Amino acid sequence: MESIMMLLDEMEGYLQECNNLPFSSKVVVNMEVLYEFMADLRMKLPEEVKRSQRLIDEREKIILEAEANAKQIEEETKAHVEKLLDEHEIRKQAIKEAEELMTKARAAADEITDGAFQYVEDLLIQNEQVLKDMLMTNNQQYMQYENYLKSQIDMLENNRNTIQNLKSSLLNSLIERLSIPDNRFSFVCRIYW
Repeated sequence: MESIMMLLDEMEGYLQECNNLPFSSKVVVNMEVLYEFMADLRMKLPEEVKRSQRLIDEREKIILEAEANAKQIEEETKAHVEKLLDEHEIRKQAIKEAEELMTKARAAADEITDGAFQYVEDLLIQNEQVLKDMLMTNNQQYMQYENYLKSQIDMLENNRNTIQNLKSSLLNSLIERLSIPDNRFSFVCRIYW
């Protein structure tokens, strides 16, 4: 998780260091560097998903251990009860002690199980929030990049239109100055253009 956050910090630092376009809030970005950041992010994201899976596996292991401990305590309690029942005089005392041991064992098992569930749930909530934050950050950066590319395309299209208008204006001016009929001029223009 820390590696992904460090990568996002590096990406943000890189974007802040990029040169601004004159008279604009837009920046010039090296696409190769941006693609490298994205590739690193794609490689590290599965590691975080695997880490979440390990946490789930660890939770199951803790639960199994808690259940095994509870079962062992229960078996020990039963053995202790059977031993106490062997003597008729202390039978009531044995039953009382057995019930107390069973209650304590169940309470201990419940406490261990509840603690394990809460621990794993807290970790999963934390990981879920980190992944949501990463997704939101990536979406915002992608939208900024998309808007930047659209503005660049618009600028190029405007420049192309301006050049076309200048070309037409220049040709019309040449026609007027040279006083060449249109059909001969178009032939001359095809040769030179």
